Amino acid sequence: MSETIISTEPTQLHTDIAAGAPVCPVCGREAPDGRVPLAALEADLQVMIAANAPADAIVAEVCPRCVELFERAKIQIQSDAAVFEQGGHVLSTPLRLDADDRFTGRGVTIAFLDSGFYAHVDLTTPHSRILAYHSLAASEGDRTTLATPDMSSWHGMMTSVVAAGNGSLSNGFYRGIAPDASLVLVKLARTGRITEKNIKHGLEWVLAHRE
Repeated sequence: MSETIISTEPTQLHTDIAAGAPVCPVCGREAPDGRVPLAALEADLQVMIAANAPADAIVAEVCPRCVELFERAKIQIQSDAAVFEQGGHVLSTPLRLDADDRFTGRGVTIAFLDSGFYAHVDLTTPHSRILAYHSLAASEGDRTTLATPDMSSWHGMMTSVVAAGNGSLSNGFYRGIAPDASLVLVKLARTGRITEKNIKHGLEWVLAHRE
């Protein structure tokens, strides 16, 4: 199992030299204004930053932007009692990306093409935002539905919830980048072996039924 290593020793990455400016080991951006020593931050902020750093990263210093982002995230995590009490330090997608919360996908419909889907509660509560579900494998005898647990459904469920889940199971905290978007889910095949032909047929179905 990989783990993040917190170090108080100064480090220099090869990207520092190539880019001509220090690079933040957490966000990967150049830090022309320098980096802040991790040891200079509050202990709980250090833990949160380490929990969200790339695997195996040696985090000795972080950029000022990351410090500001994680300080704001800390306030939001503490305001969510359920997440805070469980010791949750992993940021939600909007916090990690520092997303503008004015844009939530409202009025937008996203089509997902995958080997299967499941109607996760973050997509169906308080009301279902799944406008349509279609299985191209139905002609091959596929009888699975959105309510059918199936091994081939995990990836489609993951991608759709990561993008458009509203965080219902976490009181809205672990939500996607477009929690108000509507969804169209298209199952392409009975197994995870999706071909270019499957994708072509899926896109054609979406375009034919886009209205």
